[in-house]
Amino acid sequence: MRLFSTDIDGTIFNGPESAEIFAEFWNFLSERPESPLLVYNTGRGLVDALQLIDSTELPVPDFLISGVGTEIYRPGDGQKLEAWSDRLGHEWSVDVVQEVMSRSQQARPQPPECQGAHKSSWFWIDADPEEIQETVARIESRGIRVQAVYSSNRDLDLLPLRANKGNAVAWLMEHLGLSGGDVVVAGDSGNDASMYQVPGVRGVLVANAELALVDAVSHLGHFRATKVCAAGVREGLEHHLKNPKS
Repeated sequence: MRLFSTDIDGTIFNGPESAEIFAEFWNFLSERPESPLLVYNTGRGLVDALQLIDSTELPVPDFLISGVGTEIYRPGDGQKLEAWSDRLGHEWSVDVVQEVMSRSQQARPQPPECQGAHKSSWFWIDADPEEIQETVARIESRGIRVQAVYSSNRDLDLLPLRANKGNAVAWLMEHLGLSGGDVVVAGDSGNDASMYQVPGVRGVLVANAELALVDAVSHLGHFRATKVCAAGVREGLEHHLKNPKS
């Protein structure tokens, strides 16, 4: 394992105790001769994610993918990898997306810290899949190429067509010269599914993973942990370290 890409909330963090569990295990891994790179791959905005890391025991990652795959940031030197962001701007306008969504009777905008130049986020409880597709069609009729990522039966993220957690980590892998077999991923919700679909990666599904995620990736043979959140991540990483080809 040369790189570990993990969601934060519900995966390695659901309170101080989970942060400590993950930090203790990751610090142990970091002492190994060939310690892997740590990547947080979160739906949180960049500032929100950095504040969480600063206020908890979570270790500082080598890279932070934020906004459901719309930004890649390197905490070590405070640099955004603009080459990734530049790929997302074609056939995209967050202003048009916001305008169309503002007419929805069911959806309401998430707070400003959840929004971004390439991410429009909404609360839409128990949304019907057909209604989401109709919303996407209305946006695309304005010349915007958009994808909808719906998770937790509440959170709707509207993103450029190329933007998701999986595409972001795949681009980072290429940037670093890594292959799928070098990478382990972990998550718990529907917006994590694209990470598991990157060719060749090995995955950890925590025991508290949403059914939407399990259904989306169960055919790919990823490891199913018996424990929840950080304890499940540790269980899965131990499995992959002992069974590097599984």
